[in-house]
Amino acid sequence: MGSTGSGNFTDYQGFSGGDSKQGGESLENKCNRAFRTELEDVDSSQYFSSKQHLPNVNTEAIIEFNGHRIVALIDNEEIGNLPTKYNYLRQCLTENTYSGLVSNTSTTPINSIIINVSPNA
Repeated sequence: MGSTGSGNFTDYQGFSGGDSKQGGESLENKCNRAFRTELEDVDSSQYFSSKQHLPNVNTEAIIEFNGHRIVALIDNEEIGNLPTKYNYLRQCLTENTYSGLVSNTSTTPINSIIINVSPNA
């Protein structure tokens, strides 16, 4: 019921190991990618705590590192945190700026915000 092997691609028949085009990492720069994501911690955000409502759809947000998390801000108030899978943006923010657009909000079953994020040219 177990498996054997080293856990490397060379365990698979037809993998030559010396061919640099098989396997490996993508050469695509993640910093240049646009994406869509749902924000976390919306209920405890500065924005919701002070205004008691969610931002309007099509409101522009700025993406920044607040010293702890990557966050989305509207008028210098955090509207939520980006999921940790976007932590790579911390490094990207040294050379790029990012903005987002609120594309969807919902109050049921919980407050949620979805934003479209893209690097600024």
